[in-house]
Amino acid sequence: MRIKLVLYSEKIIDLPLHYNQTVQGMLYKSLPKFLSDFLHDVGFFYQKRKFKLFTFSKIFSTKQKIENKRLLINPPITLYISSAINDVAKQWGSNFLKKDIIKLGKNNLFLEEIEIMSKPKIKEETIIKTLSPITVYRTKDNNGKKYTQYYKPNEKEFNELIKLNIKRKYEIITGKKLEDFPFSIFPVSEFKENIEKFKNVFIKGIEGKFKIKTDPEILRTIYDAGIGAKNSLGFGMIEVIG
Repeated sequence: MRIKLVLYSEKIIDLPLHYNQTVQGMLYKSLPKFLSDFLHDVGFFYQKRKFKLFTFSKIFSTKQKIENKRLLINPPITLYISSAINDVAKQWGSNFLKKDIIKLGKNNLFLEEIEIMSKPKIKEETIIKTLSPITVYRTKDNNGKKYTQYYKPNEKEFNELIKLNIKRKYEIITGKKLEDFPFSIFPVSEFKENIEKFKNVFIKGIEGKFKIKTDPEILRTIYDAGIGAKNSLGFGMIEVIG
């Protein structure tokens, strides 16, 4: 389930340049404690890998500027949040409706609009655009020293690792074993590389428009969990545009 939030403030909204951690904190605090603790500390497992199965978009607004290494945004702002687990998204919707004030960092925000987004029509060939960057990587070892290798859309690992990530999410969500399935993703226009900072770690991501070829039911199932890695950090939210 996906929710669109339009949030208003009586003042300019003041955020760090890399605000993903701030948004994530707001989302955790907008859930009942037992559910927030479960997602943060436990999550959903695929073998030894942990998934949160939610993601969120960048913040959208009509006007924003950088001043003194801060992001100053003219309200209102629009934020999309989604989870492959409907009960999680429903809790967000219910709690945002109940709140008089929504805290985003040090900013006091008010709910101007909330909308449950309808599921898009997904075909065997679907054009999508990123609402937050897609990050694809492997952790490698160089003589005992671990490092992160990020991949771009023109590298085969980009396609392979997204496909593997989709398989794992699909099996968690449905409880069904997914055998090999057709999948490809490639840019349909020039893509943009993006670097975000989360808890003092820099994460590389890709923004742009892509064509995805796969079984529509598979993409539909994992759509609200996000694609690629680090979805709960604000990566991999996509929107169907064709």
